[in-house]
Amino acid sequence: MFGSCASGSGALAEFVLLDAKQSVAVPAHVTALEAACIPVAIGTAWDALDELDLHAGDTLLVLGAGGGVGSHAVQLGRLRGLSVIGVASPGKRQLVLDLGAVHVAAGPGWTERVRAVAPEGVHGLIDTVGGETLRQSSAVMRPAAAVRSTASPALAAELGGSGVTRRRTADTFAEVAALVAAGALAPVIGATFGFADSADAVALVETGHATGRTVVTNDR
Repeated sequence: MFGSCASGSGALAEFVLLDAKQSVAVPAHVTALEAACIPVAIGTAWDALDELDLHAGDTLLVLGAGGGVGSHAVQLGRLRGLSVIGVASPGKRQLVLDLGAVHVAAGPGWTERVRAVAPEGVHGLIDTVGGETLRQSSAVMRPAAAVRSTASPALAAELGGSGVTRRRTADTFAEVAALVAAGALAPVIGATFGFADSADAVALVETGHATGRTVVTNDR
């Protein structure tokens, strides 16, 4: 089984308590490592895209496109027929390209680089970076562009958007898992750690530069 932890509990433990209403069986052709990526990273990207309600042919901008939520937002956006621009560090360029997006290097001048790719602006934005980067994104958005941020919901609200409301339903998780099982969606796992090295896993995530998902395994 995989899914969301029961309220008040977490997943970084030897034993985990799942909410039965938010859990499903791991389907055939999906590994335990892949299933572990679904409830938070892929599920958040899925919910954000549903809330943006973009249409095939629209342009989606993903800030932090090489991270856990961002790398899966890129893939899901492409599955929905969107043109995707992914802003990420130069070191993650090939990953973003492999996922089907146009890569734009993060850092000073990134809005001008996005404008060169999408001169008329973008229809929607998924932000996982926040702060000044999110604020600068107003320069590349079309009027009334849809905005969702996992990093700075309050700032997203100033830009006419919001944070992401998580559904965390068994039906959603099953639908995402089916895409993984069919090979249409590939969980991006940048690093794995044994349970004894959990502190190292947390330290990597806290750098803000981890690629895709960081997964902790328990081989008891």
